[in-house]
Amino acid sequence: MRVMVVSAIGRESSTCYILAQRIANICTGLGVEVDFATPTQVGVPVNDGNVAWDLPEVTAWRDRIEKTHAHLWVSPEYHSAMTGGFKNLFDYLDKAPLQGDVVGLFALAGGAMAALNTLNGMSVMARSLGAWVAPDYCALNSNDVKAGLDERADARVARLCETVIDTADRIQSPGAGLLDDLPLE
Repeated sequence: MRVMVVSAIGRESSTCYILAQRIANICTGLGVEVDFATPTQVGVPVNDGNVAWDLPEVTAWRDRIEKTHAHLWVSPEYHSAMTGGFKNLFDYLDKAPLQGDVVGLFALAGGAMAALNTLNGMSVMARSLGAWVAPDYCALNSNDVKAGLDERADARVARLCETVIDTADRIQSPGAGLLDDLPLE
């Protein structure tokens, strides 16, 4: 099982990156291979419609996605949406690389309405790329991440990681098609 954790921010001191690292550590503890990515590290150019889709950076990004079974995405809320750099990564994909993969969503904001617009936007994007989105989202206050997650919040994060990995394992196991258990008439 290969899980990709994507942090919308590459700065190591950001709460987004800190949370994404915590998620990666949880996944490693669950015994899965983790691929950690940030927009800066992936290095694809801004997709303004003039970029060749066969650039080495773009091809490498698509190859990484194709090798992944489950995804855990983390973004802060910027003006009621995910970051532009994060969205740009997925603007280079058609449905094939994410088709049937499972995605878990995490978002951060500073207020009481902790990033609901970001979670909704990421969910729409994931579904449009053919992914299965975990029904539970995890919205957190960035100040809580900065201060260190309490046991309850950390358990919510871990539970979503476990759900995504378990669901991906069930969906992608041999013979796990949605109709496999139905009797044939």
